[in-house]
Amino acid sequence: MPLIKGKDIPERRDTTCGAMVKIYPVQPENDFLDWILFRRSMADEEKWAMQLHSHPDFEEMWFVIKGKGRIICGDETHEVEEGDLFITPRGAPHKVVGDITLICTTAKHNVYGKTVGPKMQYMAHDEPYRDNPEDLQKAGEYVERPFPPKF
Repeated sequence: MPLIKGKDIPERRDTTCGAMVKIYPVQPENDFLDWILFRRSMADEEKWAMQLHSHPDFEEMWFVIKGKGRIICGDETHEVEEGDLFITPRGAPHKVVGDITLICTTAKHNVYGKTVGPKMQYMAHDEPYRDNPEDLQKAGEYVERPFPPKF
């Protein structure tokens, strides 16, 4: 396994989720679609609130490495802090709020044998305020994007 140095990965704003992200490269032969460091801040909430969204064909695993926040998933709100692991169920609308840094990872395959391959599936459920509304998917809109995204 190659060593991937975090200092070599540029941090950029992901306009879909509103977070600052570092997207670590994964090898095509690995079973991970992504390995992403997400950094959210309450100071960013007004302009960069995370869009409530779902992924119909895969779960996401979120491991909190710093800070505290809330994960809204379906009709429930969960308080999370450093050391917590949250698994978003396939198809459940979800988002993260708070001063929080977490690792997000997604598998290309699920236990039922369905393969999502190298694409991010995304269904928007709301439209939070953004200075640039073109940064958001429209509520009810489903898209598949190649992964990793182009910044």
